[in-house]
Amino acid sequence: MRGLAAALLALAAVLPVRAEDGAARMRRETRGLLKDLVAFDTSNPPGGELPAALYLKGALEAGGVKAGVFTSTGSRASLIARVKGSGRKRPLLLMCHTDVVPADAKGWTTPPFVPTEKEGYLYGRGTEDIKSMCAAQAAVLLRLARERTRLDRDVVFFAEADEETGAAVRHIDWLTKNHGAELDAEFAVNEGGNTLWEGGRPSEMLIQAAEKEYIDVHLTARGSAGHASVPREDNAVLALSEGLRRLGALRWPAELNPVVRASFAYKAASAPEPVRSALEAVLVAAPGTALDEAAARLRSASPELGAMLSDTLTPTVVSGGYKSNVIPAEAKATLNGRMLPGHGVQAFLARIREALSGLPISVEHEFSGRASVPPMPVDNEFVAAAKRHAERLAPGIRVSPFMAVATTDAQDLRARGTLVYGIEPPFPPGDRARMHGDDERILLLALDWHVEHLWALVADVAGARP
Repeated sequence: MRGLAAALLALAAVLPVRAEDGAARMRRETRGLLKDLVAFDTSNPPGGELPAALYLKGALEAGGVKAGVFTSTGSRASLIARVKGSGRKRPLLLMCHTDVVPADAKGWTTPPFVPTEKEGYLYGRGTEDIKSMCAAQAAVLLRLARERTRLDRDVVFFAEADEETGAAVRHIDWLTKNHGAELDAEFAVNEGGNTLWEGGRPSEMLIQAAEKEYIDVHLTARGSAGHASVPREDNAVLALSEGLRRLGALRWPAELNPVVRASFAYKAASAPEPVRSALEAVLVAAPGTALDEAAARLRSASPELGAMLSDTLTPTVVSGGYKSNVIPAEAKATLNGRMLPGHGVQAFLARIREALSGLPISVEHEFSGRASVPPMPVDNEFVAAAKRHAERLAPGIRVSPFMAVATTDAQDLRARGTLVYGIEPPFPPGDRARMHGDDERILLLALDWHVEHLWALVADVAGARP
């Protein structure tokens, strides 16, 4: 009997340590995977994601996770790995991308593709956008496999290529067309959220549940070429200038979708003046003229928040002529448009063509061609679990849905019926400005917290049991 009692005491002492070791190992693996991923120069263009995909495949398969590499052209390759569940529910997808924007080493204090740990941070291109998520998601899969976790859903890891630029033939288009079944899921986690780290802990988590659609619009004004000493009324440069003036004055109708309404109600509680009163005016305004006027007031107080209320169109590139004393026959401009979720591209283009009526300007566009996607619901088990575990791991954290004015490849999966939500690692105030910039970095303690939250979310939504 004494031997049995001793054995039970020994077992009781071991079990908590093993549980703690599982979490500690996951955090350690996340840091190690991130350092290795940063060392791959996957700048896009050209991308070259194949070595990173093969590295992840090797790391996952060494831990007992089946993985496949899907190559469209050259070294443009994504990885898809899967931990099998019972199939009682549709899969849960963990989504990130391995390509990064180029980095000019002259502006960095550390080499962009040499992961450098300094003062609690890891520096390197991709630490924020978004190899940190790839590392955390891979570590979660490894832990699921290692602990032989029983699941109600498959958990699928998708490390995507070609998110940052999207070439003429987009990799995501090729992948969904040829291997779409591999990405089928009910819920998905992606980048696009915004979690704030303050005072040594997360203080705010904004869950991205909607984003704008990206479109480039190309204008070409045509006129008669000639000597600059003889002014002409059909000067292409003047026509283009007038067209840009009209489009700059164009006011798009304001619209308050459910995700933005919830986000604004949350922000209004703590926003400083004059943003607070502008948000409150938007929340009570009736659709139509009143909402348009309230939106204009919010744009003046906060251009970023104001951009959430309507489609936008911004001139970004202008070109024309080749010599100062020659009137060119053509002048061109590119404008970047962002459409509210659920808005159709044809209606957007029709407003542009109407504004340019009477001018010798042709309009062309580049758009993904995917179906228009409405905002995601924010009252389901996934969002509830994300909020619940954030509040458990960081008591007092404020959690709200929001709509991003930028665009990710989540839209391609949303168009296929997957409910995709953006939840990113926490960043201290000001650090998000380093994303796509110099000295990109991530706070390692914040990365640790992120993988702990991701593990809890995955285990909850996938119905994990030991």
